[in-house]
Amino acid sequence: MLPGKIPPDVLKTLVFSHLGSYDPDIILGPAVGEDASLIQIGENVVVAATDPITGSIEDIGWLAVHINANDIATFGVAPRWFLVSILLPPASSPDDLARIMEQINRASESLGISVAGGHTEITEGIDRPILTGFMMGITSPGGYVTSAGARTGDHIIMTKTAAIEGTAILATEGEEILSARLGKNVVSDACEMRGQISVVKEGVTAFGTGYLTAMHDPTEGGLSGGLHELCDASDVGFRIDLDRIPVHDVTRQVCDMLSIDFMELISSGCMLMTCDPDHSEDVVSALHSVGVLATVIGTIESESKDRTFMSKGEVKPLPRPSTDALWHALNRLSQT
Repeated sequence: MLPGKIPPDVLKTLVFSHLGSYDPDIILGPAVGEDASLIQIGENVVVAATDPITGSIEDIGWLAVHINANDIATFGVAPRWFLVSILLPPASSPDDLARIMEQINRASESLGISVAGGHTEITEGIDRPILTGFMMGITSPGGYVTSAGARTGDHIIMTKTAAIEGTAILATEGEEILSARLGKNVVSDACEMRGQISVVKEGVTAFGTGYLTAMHDPTEGGLSGGLHELCDASDVGFRIDLDRIPVHDVTRQVCDMLSIDFMELISSGCMLMTCDPDHSEDVVSALHSVGVLATVIGTIESESKDRTFMSKGEVKPLPRPSTDALWHALNRLSQT
């Protein structure tokens, strides 16, 4: 199998068929296209998510908090508690652990999150740090949105710009090489995009309008992967207008230099949302009011297999990425 997420058909066959005992308090368990689980606990519902950080070293602690917080925010719920497992290679020093924990602390404080526990160890068999985070939020019954509610005719709204996380990771990990090719100013701007990775504000704000039918966080596989995952969960199709998708100029430059498709580059930092077309402008306006760019990029189609993009008047199928473009790009940087 290729690096990155396990393909949906393998998940269904090998993972979803081995889930232990049935528990009626699990409102939403493992499912393709869903970012977290929903668990009934008394009169409350806990939103719980877990995600690793494997493609970054420099910002690994900071990313671990934000990426897991984003998964909670896709339900329209604010993240509250974070646990983390930190695996360090044998050559690591106490300073390496201190740097990671300082990043975790800074990111958690910025979102009002408490670090509730975790585990740290030196691990044989790895040559770089690996972090796996676990995030929780809490809400009331029905006080959330999932990825599974998109309906035929809904507008698809995208926040911010494409490939924010991927741009920041590549600029950070390949700073010297990219600076020599693109210039220090471009790389500096790309690195600063890490400050846009949180989607907590837009997730909570958009859900607060009461108009969303579905919401999803496009991570590995980029926007292309995220669109497929949302529509997998909702059993629908999509048509997007590629020319309407906002892409930062530095993202285009980094992707062009490394010969990768921005649509398939990890896109934490933007959110995909669907709503009735009569209310899409209400959602867009609410997001603009809190300083978040939002753009209607397409519509939900009734046929699940109808997943296309339009560009310059031509309609073509939008393929599901086999792996994230990040892995190809990091490999090219390592060989340069």
